[in-house]
Amino acid sequence: MPYKPKLPVFNISNFDDYNNCMKFDGSFYVRSFNEHVKENVFIEKPHGHNFYLILLITKGKGIHTIDFLEYDVYPGTMFIVSPGQIHHWNLSADVDGYILFFTKEYFLHDFNTEKLTSFPFFNSTFSLPFIKLNNEYLESIILKYQLIHAEYKTRFTNYHEIIRVYLYAMFIELSRIYIKNNDNSPIFNYDLLQLNRYEALVDKYYKKHRPISCYSKKMNITNRQLSYLCKKTVNKTPLEILTERIILQAKRLLIHSNFSISSIANELNYNNDSYFIRFFKKSTKLTPEQFRTNQYNK
Repeated sequence: MPYKPKLPVFNISNFDDYNNCMKFDGSFYVRSFNEHVKENVFIEKPHGHNFYLILLITKGKGIHTIDFLEYDVYPGTMFIVSPGQIHHWNLSADVDGYILFFTKEYFLHDFNTEKLTSFPFFNSTFSLPFIKLNNEYLESIILKYQLIHAEYKTRFTNYHEIIRVYLYAMFIELSRIYIKNNDNSPIFNYDLLQLNRYEALVDKYYKKHRPISCYSKKMNITNRQLSYLCKKTVNKTPLEILTERIILQAKRLLIHSNFSISSIANELNYNNDSYFIRFFKKSTKLTPEQFRTNQYNK
């Protein structure tokens, strides 16, 4: 059975606004979703990107698949896809809404890193990329999209600064909705920052298989404190978070690359193929080959 080629990873400069004959500058992109999907048909297939994607649906229906999980698409749904995530969709022809992209560097031009990582949905591995809006919130978020779009089209003096302020206001409102939808007791910002610090370290070092004590030491906290933090915020142990990150990358490579099982094991720093296969099966109940076959046959 031939394997699929490695999936594409897009950047913002891959997208054009053909209606307005405008090339986007590589750090920010905003337009109606209907125009976006009609002019960029290549995005219907699985792909990744190196920017954040914020999508609001106002019309239509379908399925949006993000890192192997399927989400229903209908009016009032929002999707927040982070760099490194793999996604694609199957949507009705009448779908519409608003979509915007921005790079991390674009937002951090006027804000520090903590401003971005304090929002609960900006973690590619562990946060839900889905938010459901009621009519009141939907109208408010649509207005912010329209203000951002107007600024980008007119390009008056300091328009990027205004866009970043609108983005920040949008993220504050979305974080309130996100926390309300997912947990009735809001997580304090300090806990979110600490969790994001741990997750960022995991994302950086997971291939090196470092013990949990290495992560807690880098964070200047004890193993017990790290364990308490992870259980409090996402109800998982530090080891579970680390394991999930390794398994997610293994799944991405199995489905979206032509690497052999041995090559994937080596890529994830497992020198023993058999150990990697047992590790994968323990977490997924399938061998890597079974997982790959099942996904191809869907």
